[in-house]
Amino acid sequence: MVPIYGGSRMAAIVTGGAGGIGRAVALALAADGHPVGVNDTGVALDGSAAGAGPAEAVAEEVRAAGGRALAVDVDARTRAGAEAVRDAVEAWAGEPPSVLVHAAGTLRDRMVHKATDDDWAEVLGSHLSVAIELTRALAPTMRRDGYGRIVYLGGTAGLVGSVGQAAYAVAKAGLFGLTRAVALELATRDVCVNYVAPSAFTRMTESIPPATEQLRRYLDTAPAARPADIAPLIAWLCSPAAAGVSGQVFGARAAEIALWSQPRPAVRLVDPAGWTAESLDAARATLEPNLVPLESEWDLFGGPPVAVGG
Repeated sequence: MVPIYGGSRMAAIVTGGAGGIGRAVALALAADGHPVGVNDTGVALDGSAAGAGPAEAVAEEVRAAGGRALAVDVDARTRAGAEAVRDAVEAWAGEPPSVLVHAAGTLRDRMVHKATDDDWAEVLGSHLSVAIELTRALAPTMRRDGYGRIVYLGGTAGLVGSVGQAAYAVAKAGLFGLTRAVALELATRDVCVNYVAPSAFTRMTESIPPATEQLRRYLDTAPAARPADIAPLIAWLCSPAAAGVSGQVFGARAAEIALWSQPRPAVRLVDPAGWTAESLDAARATLEPNLVPLESEWDLFGGPPVAVGG
């Protein structure tokens, strides 16, 4: 049975809720009746200059529209920080949060051999550690109550790769692994865990240098993919209506949504005598038609979005 507290939808936490897709999701969940904890430390895109103002501004925006929201400007990349976020939302809402949308993340684009230790720590921490620690903090209550919804905002870079974004791609690939593991672990409860790879015009998109003609064309049309267009899918995945939809990878861009395939064996070869360099050379002709091309996210999604209403 879906727990309903105080006659409303369950309390939610939205990380990165002060801007971009996170803000759009916080507004959408509040409009659906969720009390929303807007978790955002107000940092710049590279993780610097934290401040409480942006989270409070979105919380006030929610309240002005008749919803309930609490600004929580606590860094959740540690166990203690995540528990502090959970406890603040629970004390304010009067119920344990059972919805988590992780949209937070910073960006420091560097080639793998040029990124510093601090670059790697910042990007992995904001994207992956926050997701891990908040999931650890919320999972016990979700298991106990038999209900929960988790959506990780991933990225196509984590699924197909992207030049100059090794740390970002590793973090987003980690979120895919987390999605599958937690979905399997909580499959006996009504706890659904999904991964959404969005494409929307945010400060991350604006930071992309138009280094190639392909990227220039992409950036020319990118504003047609708005953060608000992503929010309905995420809000639906956070609702009771999404029961049974778990462990999935969705793409979302403007008026488009996609259900992604996931890694599975494409070819199975057996050599009872054991594989050798010679037999592998001979098997290559069978393998090659199924080798995945080295395509970037721009090769797959560099074309113009189908704008909502357009």
